[in-house]
Amino acid sequence: MSGTSTESLISDYISRELASEWGTLNLKNDTPLIDSNVIDSLSLLKLVLFLEEKFGVSVGQDEMVPENFSTIEAICKYVQSKK
Repeated sequence: MSGTSTESLISDYISRELASEWGTLNLKNDTPLIDSNVIDSLSLLKLVLFLEEKFGVSVGQDEMVPENFSTIEAICKYVQSKK
């Protein structure tokens, strides 16, 4: 799966499932997800479940840090590092 596909899958998931109160978002790869309150602690857990199911990665509790989930770009880098 290419980086672009990974990015679009993650962006679509966040826009569709996690940021519903925001309406349809046009997320960029560098949009600050946590700092701009697009995702909160509950939606982070949902995102982790999505990543584990969709990409077959295991996210450790110690890896659930802002650096890994701050932007779509950071999430993609994290997922790629787990493969």
